[in-house]
Amino acid sequence: MFHRLLSVVRRQRNGRGWQKWSSVRSGAFVAEAHSVALPAEAHVVICGGGIMGTSVAYHLSKMGWKDIVLLEQGRLAAGSTRFCAGILSTARHLTIEQKMADYSNKLYHQLEQETGIQTGYIRTGSIFLAQTQDRLISLKRVNSRLNVIGIPSEIISPRKVAELHPLLNVHDLVGAMHVPEDAVVSSADVALALASAASQNGVQIYDRTSILHVMVRKGQVTGVETDKGQIQCQYFVNCAGQWAYELGLSNEEPVSIPLHACEHFYLLTRPLETPLQSNAPTIVDADGRIYIRNWQGGILSGGFEKNPKPIFTEGKNQLEIQNLQEDWDHFDTAS
Repeated sequence: MFHRLLSVVRRQRNGRGWQKWSSVRSGAFVAEAHSVALPAEAHVVICGGGIMGTSVAYHLSKMGWKDIVLLEQGRLAAGSTRFCAGILSTARHLTIEQKMADYSNKLYHQLEQETGIQTGYIRTGSIFLAQTQDRLISLKRVNSRLNVIGIPSEIISPRKVAELHPLLNVHDLVGAMHVPEDAVVSSADVALALASAASQNGVQIYDRTSILHVMVRKGQVTGVETDKGQIQCQYFVNCAGQWAYELGLSNEEPVSIPLHACEHFYLLTRPLETPLQSNAPTIVDADGRIYIRNWQGGILSGGFEKNPKPIFTEGKNQLEIQNLQEDWDHFDTAS
């Protein structure tokens, strides 16, 4: 992995104490289930208080939907959302995904002003590297699609890459794509901001409340059974993330959800001797199977695993995702 970074970063790997991801804060807009009784009825029940569940709650409330309840088994944003690298990029291969990413970029940019909650949004831009002509052709296709829908991007030379990110080793590159309006965020803080805005729009949010199963009659959702009682509802949205598959199978009429969690590792360094600027571009090296972004003056770098290891949650009473045991052999294989 570290051949992509110059020696100044290699020296940091030998420093003491890799940083760990900080814990998320709880918001005052959450009603703790032990102090507030659950409503007997709701129009919509959302399971999961990560960035997906809070986004669903935010957008439904913005559209004028009423009587929405969001239930989170642990704390808001304490699942996989808390460990997300927070890279917000519009460089997708499908136009619909590009448009969704562009919408998210604009939403997160204004969310701090709307809610007063800092989301860590920084417009850094992204650079996608190409070590081969085939990769460069693929990037040119993406670049063309971005330009068609009005997202600024350009194909740049290795020399330009070095100018934009002086820590990169560019000797083996044939080109790259630069997307200047890409950004980074704190995913946990974005989820808390979305939850805050949803709460202000009338969404009721309860943490530390587990859904045991979804009640169904003749193929129609009728409610949910929780560890704090039942809620009758017309609609149910499964945003349980790592637990979505297991929850689907626990329904009175089981639903098989094609989702399974896998292990993913990334490195966090201490600040560099000359701290990396907060607006330093995010780097994606698909040929080298790594990504790199600024992290508090240092580096956050992760690998795309060729053979990802699955995480099994069945039968485990794990309310929040915990740090995984280090697996350097698997990480080195990925990088």
